Amino acid sequence: MEHDIRISRGKVIGLGRVKIPRTETFNHEIQLLSFLDIQESVASFIATCIHLRIDGYGKTAEEAEEDMVENVYYFLSKNFSELSINDAWDNLRDLFKSDEWSNELWDAYHEVQIQLSMQGIPTDNTAEVLERLKQISIRVKEWEMRVKNMELEKTRIELTAEIRKLAKDLIVESTRLDKAA
Repeated sequence: MEHDIRISRGKVIGLGRVKIPRTETFNHEIQLLSFLDIQESVASFIATCIHLRIDGYGKTAEEAEEDMVENVYYFLSKNFSELSINDAWDNLRDLFKSDEWSNELWDAYHEVQIQLSMQGIPTDNTAEVLERLKQISIRVKEWEMRVKNMELEKTRIELTAEIRKLAKDLIVESTRLDKAA
């Protein structure tokens, strides 16, 4: 039996995974990060990266996802540029650990998976994800070629500003409960 999935911040309406790619200015392998789409009110949405506890906000779930991707990229860039490499990885390790809030998010994530499974909708489309990751790599290389001749700091600023334009490509999976019916 399906039911609304509610957490302290609102109604969970979907889930997804995002891939932050390696680039010339961000040369770190970050695994796929899981997120939830949450509806706070009629025109207020949150996309929450469960691993990093980073939010994005918007008037639609898609806007919230784009904002979240931008915020995740900004955080990771700062994390690895301002901390030593060991401290940066330790910081991620700490963020990935469970606590009361992340447990609530993971429980909701798993409930969405169950409800989608009950509807016969897969969320583990490995072949599709691999193709999306390949496309991300191609897009990043094309993107970096455009800015190759710029000085490094100017490139970093442009990459950070442009990440939102790539957000839809970086979200390798996004499934909404209302679209699954």
